[in-house]
Amino acid sequence: MKIKYYGVRGSIPTPGRDTVEYGGNTACVAVWVDNKLIVLDGGTGLRVLGDELIETPFGRGEGKGTFLFSHLHWDHIQGFPFFKPAYIAGNSFKLYGPSQVDVTLEDTMRQQQQYQNFPVLMEDMPSTFTFTELKEGHTMDIDGIEIKNRRLNHPGGVFAYRISSQDKSIVYATDTEHYSAPDPGLLELADNADVLIYDSMYTPEQYKDHVSWGHSTYEEGIKIAKAANVKALHLFHYDPSHSDELIDAIVKEAQDDFPNTFGAKEGWELEL
Repeated sequence: MKIKYYGVRGSIPTPGRDTVEYGGNTACVAVWVDNKLIVLDGGTGLRVLGDELIETPFGRGEGKGTFLFSHLHWDHIQGFPFFKPAYIAGNSFKLYGPSQVDVTLEDTMRQQQQYQNFPVLMEDMPSTFTFTELKEGHTMDIDGIEIKNRRLNHPGGVFAYRISSQDKSIVYATDTEHYSAPDPGLLELADNADVLIYDSMYTPEQYKDHVSWGHSTYEEGIKIAKAANVKALHLFHYDPSHSDELIDAIVKEAQDDFPNTFGAKEGWELEL
């Protein structure tokens, strides 16, 4: 099982001198299991993933991939219209995610590419798409890969995912706000996971002014990691105002409490 980060930023892309180290693209993480591709969210980092996939069977129209969308806010889907493999006939993609505010996953993805927003309609993309709306607590088997979800705490709703194969597991829990006690659903999902990717939008001090905005802190991620016996914690979904220098300081503080903490960076690739 291999992970590669293509976008780690929250809310809006943030290019510039102060975000070079960690990157400014919005949420997108690729997971490969025995050459099977699973994409977690489709923020602006998806464009870069698509450019890389053109050098693989996807560039010849022989690719198959699975998308797991945590939710349908713009920063998690806005890279999809720029995803080159979707413009190549023969490729096929399965898209899974929640409905949100009475709008289906398929409706949301297609509306993003209406002419008032984008010059190419999704139905004019030559590849093949199938859409599946998930229910809370649903367990799927995709080509021998087990995928579980739990609903977390975010305006409009959000899903966390656990991807498991061959005794390895990754948990993706972004855009979630912690409760006064650790979320029992997330604790169950993250139990003994190899990697927990966790929303770290705010510092603990910043969070005081952002209660109910649907995001969390590294401190709360550490609580989940410890309680669930997670092997490694990856901080993710940084606030647009957070510079490389500030994120370095956050990661250092987190490592003082939970040494196996890492700050996710664009381009970071690791194998379990």
